[in-house]
Amino acid sequence: MGDVKWIKISTDIFDNWKIKQIKAMPEGHKMVCVWFQLLCLCGKCNESGLIVLSGKVVANDELLSNIFGEDLKIIQLSLKTFEAFGMIEITTDGVTKVSNWDEYQNAEGLEKIKKYERDRKASQRQKSKAIEASDGASSKSAFFSPSKSNAKNLDYILNAYSDEYKSIIDDHELLEAVKGWMEYKDQKKPTKQNHYDTEIGIKRFLKQVLNVYQKYGTYSTISVIDESMANNYMGVMWDRAGKLKCPHNSVFDEWRNA
Repeated sequence: MGDVKWIKISTDIFDNWKIKQIKAMPEGHKMVCVWFQLLCLCGKCNESGLIVLSGKVVANDELLSNIFGEDLKIIQLSLKTFEAFGMIEITTDGVTKVSNWDEYQNAEGLEKIKKYERDRKASQRQKSKAIEASDGASSKSAFFSPSKSNAKNLDYILNAYSDEYKSIIDDHELLEAVKGWMEYKDQKKPTKQNHYDTEIGIKRFLKQVLNVYQKYGTYSTISVIDESMANNYMGVMWDRAGKLKCPHNSVFDEWRNA
C-alpha cells in the first residue's frame, strides 16, 4: 500500500508542554523541526508508528541524519530527548516508534488509499479477463490496420517495437492502464474521432506515456489516464500529471526501493 500523504497536527501543538520545553533547550528549534520531519517520515513508512523504511532497513540515527539533511549530533540529541519525554519508543529490535501514533494518523487518507488500490486491482483483473476471453492466445495482431480496433493495433505496435516500449511492457500496471485507454477509445463515440487510424497516432500517445512515466512515475501516469477516462475526456489530460505526482524524499525512496 502507498504511503500516507497527510498526518493530523493539532493547532495548539505549540502549547504542549513538551514542545515548549524542547524549544527552550539549546538547539531546541532544530529538534522541533526534526520532530515534524520524523512524523512525516512515519506517515510515509505507514507501519503503525514504526520507522522502518523497508523490510530490512531500520532508520537509525545516521540514516535519519542523511534523510533529514541534519547534523548527526542534532539527530542523536533529538532522539534522546524525544525518548525521555515519551514521544518515541525504541523497540527491542532497535526500531524507533512514535508513541500514540493514532493521534497523528490520517485514517481518512488511509481508507482512500486502500479503496484506490482495491478498485484499481479489481479493474485490472476485469480488463485482463476480458482481453484473454476475446483475443485468446493469438491476441497479438500481425499488422497494423485502420479497420482493426485500437486495442489490437496497440498489440501490434508493442510487439513490433518492443525494444522502444520496453518500459511500458515491463511495468504490468502501466501496460494495463495503456491497454485500458485503448479499450476506452474503442467504446467511445463518435468512433471516427476516437480511433487511432495510423501507427503514428498510437506512437505519439505512447511517447506521451513514456514522457510522463519517466518524469513522474507509474502512479501519476496511471492516475492521469484513469482520471481522464473517469471524466469521459476525449484525450488524456497530461498536464494533470504533475499535480498527481507523489512527492517523496529521494533518499527515502532509495532506501525504500532497495
